[in-house]
Amino acid sequence: MEITPHIHALRTPLGPTPDRFVNVYLVFGDGITVIDTGFNGSEKLIYEDIRSTGRDPSDIDLVVLTHSHPDHTGSAKAIHDLTGCTVAAHLLDIPAIENVDPILLKSPAPGVPPIVGGPVTISRILPEGATISLGRGITLEVLHTPGHSPGSISLLLREKMALFTGDTVQAPGRAPIYTDPVALVRSIRRLAKIQGVRHYLPSHDMPAGGDVTYSRLEDSLDYIRRVHAAVKKAESELPGTHDPQALAGRVLAELGIPSGAALPFIARTIHADLTADGLDEVLDEE
Repeated sequence: MEITPHIHALRTPLGPTPDRFVNVYLVFGDGITVIDTGFNGSEKLIYEDIRSTGRDPSDIDLVVLTHSHPDHTGSAKAIHDLTGCTVAAHLLDIPAIENVDPILLKSPAPGVPPIVGGPVTISRILPEGATISLGRGITLEVLHTPGHSPGSISLLLREKMALFTGDTVQAPGRAPIYTDPVALVRSIRRLAKIQGVRHYLPSHDMPAGGDVTYSRLEDSLDYIRRVHAAVKKAESELPGTHDPQALAGRVLAELGIPSGAALPFIARTIHADLTADGLDEVLDEE
């Protein structure tokens, strides 16, 4: 999908059902920048899209990973091995990218490839406020937006006022996944203060016009409030229970999410909610 002549959005699958996907973004400058890479195997879709524009995958000179989760890093190794490109990420998520959890490198079922192709070396660190010049008058600004993971980043292509939010936006109806809800709320509010966004470019939602950005960010804050309320309710129904895994089923039921959805990640989110300092206060802020 062409967002602008310089930006393409590419939906890559996360499973057999079409409603589970992650968006990969291609930014065409002097070279080609890939923002997130999908699961292992998604590189084939990326190469096809590039070839459809008359360019070649060898033009990829940069991969930017908005964070370390496997649905964003899975094909980074394959792209790097083919092109020798620079791979960039925030310092705090580098350990999980360069030292991949061994379970992610194993086939989940006979004949099914692992979801991550392998570890990849981060050769460029992206701190808060860094700028990435892509040529042709295109520059990406790095915004450190922690909460989903410690090193999560968003990116602003100011010339087009295009905002790439990674997984900072928690889409209602999807499994909530974050490690620090207080930091996440502050990150979302930071993005909401950016004026004049024309292109909203999330990972797990459809790209949309800029006005949608602000409603999606507010929806995300409301969803974090719902999750927090669901955790409190689950605790009250299971007095004395502080085990996130034990609370997960009740929290998912309250949110209307199938009980088998990403349980380890849900348990991590519940743990983060239970241990967050000042969450009620930050959620009440305007």
